[in-house]
Amino acid sequence: MMIENKFEQLGLSNEVLKAIEDMGFSKPSQIQEEAIPVLLTGVDVIGQAQTGTGKTLAFGSVLLSKINPSNDKLPQAIILSPTRELAMQIHEEMNRIGKYNGSKITCVYGGSDIEKQIRTIKKGIDIIVGTPGRVMDLMRRKVLKLTNVKFVVLDEADEMLNMGFVEDIETILEKVDDSRQTILFSATMPAGIKKIAQNYMHDDFRHVAVLSKQTTATSVKQFYYEVRQKDRFETLCRLIDVANVKTGIIFCRTKRSVDEVTEQMQQANYNVEAMHGDLSQNHRMNTLRKFKKGTINFLIATDVAARGIDVENVTHVINYELPQDIESYVHRIGRTGRADKEGLAYSIITPKEKNFLRQIERVTKSTITKAVIPTLQEISEAKIGALVSDVEDVILAGNHKKFKQLVNEIDPTLLADFTAALLYMNYQDQLGYNYTRDKIQEASGNEGGKSKRNNKDFTRIFVTAGSMDRIKVSQVINFFVSKAGIKKEDIGEIDIKRKFTFIDIKKKVVNKVVKNCNKQKINNRKIEIEIANRK
Repeated sequence: MMIENKFEQLGLSNEVLKAIEDMGFSKPSQIQEEAIPVLLTGVDVIGQAQTGTGKTLAFGSVLLSKINPSNDKLPQAIILSPTRELAMQIHEEMNRIGKYNGSKITCVYGGSDIEKQIRTIKKGIDIIVGTPGRVMDLMRRKVLKLTNVKFVVLDEADEMLNMGFVEDIETILEKVDDSRQTILFSATMPAGIKKIAQNYMHDDFRHVAVLSKQTTATSVKQFYYEVRQKDRFETLCRLIDVANVKTGIIFCRTKRSVDEVTEQMQQANYNVEAMHGDLSQNHRMNTLRKFKKGTINFLIATDVAARGIDVENVTHVINYELPQDIESYVHRIGRTGRADKEGLAYSIITPKEKNFLRQIERVTKSTITKAVIPTLQEISEAKIGALVSDVEDVILAGNHKKFKQLVNEIDPTLLADFTAALLYMNYQDQLGYNYTRDKIQEASGNEGGKSKRNNKDFTRIFVTAGSMDRIKVSQVINFFVSKAGIKKEDIGEIDIKRKFTFIDIKKKVVNKVVKNCNKQKINNRKIEIEIANRK
């Protein structure tokens, strides 16, 4: 029996449903389930939900179900986002949702080639995703015309207000026909949001709120490992090998990922089975039975398939990939730490997923501690320790006695070598992954290789604003790019502390940064810049 695809019940177009299936999703998150049917009716909506709950799919699936690619070249929908990083993420997601729709979608933001963006817009677009500042620039240049826009989405609206975009938003909304559908998503509901709703939304607007009341189990200790994408699988194997895990669940986001990880692990002789909706009901029940008996060490599962797993002795949950929403994270790690036993939850992330992980911490009021990827030396010590322990158990049980006569017949001078060889053979059987290096280089901040901080081309500067001033990495980047006229590539690592921030800037533009940015404001905080002491 196939797991039912609940997206099919929401009223979305066939093209969008096909794309969602390709993305590996079959069960909507709470905000998707509640908001999509309301959005499809055409009324204005304020959606209140935390970041990471699947909001982009909620509004994106509706827009792409309603919009038909047009030949008149003018955009039919505009999506505004506070930062270029978020705009780019929305653009990528919209392209995935619109895979079979044929709509032309483009993304515009500051700090990139405006001429290229102008050429794209002139060729004709259906949906434009952008930051308010760049959208305003394109409107002033008479390149971007909003006369045909029927849908406006304001994503992370509270963040846009915090960053001072309220006047830009109002100017943009005034240029769009009043008959439009306005969709506003926000994690919180400050007065400014209510003011926008009163002034720019129809009186019958709906407020759809999904507020997470769940917190994670206190008996689950949570850790994360920050790696490059290419090291994700080896990191998974290292975690399993060093912990000598007997019963665990490995979570992937899609059925395709589940199949790929299962195949790789089985090839490396790990005792694992897959669990997802494309497998027959009979197969899933047999797999679950083996897992409960302990004949399978690991289930590799999607979120939907794992909803039916109720096994008390799960010691470890490993997020091979983070889920699409916070609610699913809570469900995942709730699979361990049951019956007052302590459970362990590991998440393997890449640097760009760090913000979502922090969001999970805030919403679930829990601590997810950074941990160091085990070295090959540590794995060897753990395996040998487990092997010696198993040998001691065999001796205590007396199961070795029938072999004592054979051992007595061995030349005493060869006995040590003989014992060592047997231990070696058993040790080799316990190793799965073919490790070729002692350590995995941890990823931190830039996915591509060496940390920029180690690069001799960079100088570290000290800025008198930090997390207590509510500044974010994206704001720091936008600030330096816009105020100093430098490129994003000129900015290296950004380390935000409570009252100050360290930033690596390319040496060739440091003087330009200090000259143009000193005593300017980030997030309404006037800053001072100094060249930092490396210590």
